[in-house]
Amino acid sequence: MPGEPLPYQLRTDLPITCVVFLCFFLIIYALKNGKKYLHQHLKGFFRHKERAGLFDEISNFDIRYTLTLGSISCISVSLFIYDYFSKTEEVLYQTIPHYAILSVYILCILLTIGVKSLLTQFINWIFFDKEKNSTWITAYFDLLSGASLILFPLALLIVYFNLDFNFSKTFVLIVVICFKILLFYKCIRNFFNHFHGVLHLILYFCSLEIIPLLFLWKGLAYINHILILNF
Repeated sequence: MPGEPLPYQLRTDLPITCVVFLCFFLIIYALKNGKKYLHQHLKGFFRHKERAGLFDEISNFDIRYTLTLGSISCISVSLFIYDYFSKTEEVLYQTIPHYAILSVYILCILLTIGVKSLLTQFINWIFFDKEKNSTWITAYFDLLSGASLILFPLALLIVYFNLDFNFSKTFVLIVVICFKILLFYKCIRNFFNHFHGVLHLILYFCSLEIIPLLFLWKGLAYINHILILNF
């Protein structure tokens, strides 16, 4: 009798395993060498000063740990997207090599974060002073780094413990909403701490935080269709 093929599972996929191990070693490096730095920045996220002091603990911005944990957050989000489309776009995973799909998703997330950061710096350079611009960029990447401590364990549960699809989708959505709420709070404290700036706040936040997410999702769906049609 012909055998019945086993259903696709993330934990049996070699590219997924390689990416998970890479993230594991990166997060161990960041937590081992930058524990004090991360604690200071996460604690300083909720403190607000009009001017940074010369001897402030969080004034020292170490890009090594920020980029390391920020990259883990981006890769974890790519794994969530990969898991979602593996269950909703089965034709894509039957025709395209899995490492290529995962690489495209990681590249799209990193490109979105990079372009949004450059656009944010350009707009803040026009409308706000250098101090506020620097504070906002630091707060954004601090929050992105802190999100990796939640997103990566969730990615491990999805990959190796076959977490329920609806539950994982809901939990990821809650994490994204909480991330945006904290950014909204920081945006109010840093840029629009007066009532007359409410309209500018809504326009600023929607343009730089909500619209890029919609473009990213539509772009990923379009890329999937292009890959299916070409291959």
